[in-house]
Amino acid sequence: MALTRKQSVHTYSSSSGGQEYMFDVVVDVNSIVSVRNMRSPRGLIMDSYTSLPQTVIDDMNQAVGLVTLLQQESEADSGTIVFAGDTSVAVVIPGGVLNNTNYQAYFTTSDGTVLVAESKTTTGFNAVAAAAFGSISAPETVTYSVLVKTAQTSDLSGVATIADTDAGEIAIVFSTALGTTAYRVLLEPRGFFAAYVPTATKLKTGFTIKLGHVPPTGESVDVGYDVFV
Repeated sequence: MALTRKQSVHTYSSSSGGQEYMFDVVVDVNSIVSVRNMRSPRGLIMDSYTSLPQTVIDDMNQAVGLVTLLQQESEADSGTIVFAGDTSVAVVIPGGVLNNTNYQAYFTTSDGTVLVAESKTTTGFNAVAAAAFGSISAPETVTYSVLVKTAQTSDLSGVATIADTDAGEIAIVFSTALGTTAYRVLLEPRGFFAAYVPTATKLKTGFTIKLGHVPPTGESVDVGYDVFV
């Protein structure tokens, strides 16, 4: 017997003028998002005479954006690895979890040491440090997370290329503004350098990625990014 998801339904409520409106945001098997089952304070809307306040319509658009965002990224695998004076540690991903190598790996270290994922396959990758990390007497435990895209495209994830002429920073602009600035940005440096997002640059319309240094003349660096609301 094969189990297949046919659709996901997310129910939201919106208030206007002291009245509550309800609606469902639906994602079908082809990842197509739609709104249905709209209910006014008087019940299910089935006629051409009941209108929706503009604020409710705005909330519907925001809900569609949030559900689309939820569908775009998911965590395929996570865990911990230990560096004991190593420069590289192999990470094993269970078979059948991934069917391609278009994933991004994020690491959390106790002292901010930058790690990168190299030699990616569908069953694992190598977590690599620029120099020996940890020691046998004082091993370093690192948490990792593997994220994959389940939607086809999104401006909420991607790879930013920062050139020497960008003065060490680049602005990421959303095609559609988010409803909040309380989102998280995860960065995956494609090299051994620090990259971060200053809190002051996080806007509903986008954010700025900054580097700890400016690339040398004629060179550039890549930074993968994922946004979560």
